[in-house]
Amino acid sequence: MIICRKYFMEILLLLDESPMSFNELARVLKAYPDTLTRRLKEMKNAGLITDSRREGKLRYELTEKGRKAAKLVKDLRRILDELNEVIQE
Repeated sequence: MIICRKYFMEILLLLDESPMSFNELARVLKAYPDTLTRRLKEMKNAGLITDSRREGKLRYELTEKGRKAAKLVKDLRRILDELNEVIQE
């Protein structure tokens, strides 16, 4: 299941803010290049991201499907935060 894989949610949330290059993603995530390459390929194959050349750089961005997934990840994080607050009471 792709959603359980390392960096999946983080990539969705980062790309929801703005398109990023491979090097930008690697730097922010502190990810090994091989791992990041695999994750981006999986996400591209799932139709969540696309890549295009801008200003001579390959940039990754969310598709409409990816934006919907990012919204759900944000909702999930909010729900988990609320659940954690209830548990901590």
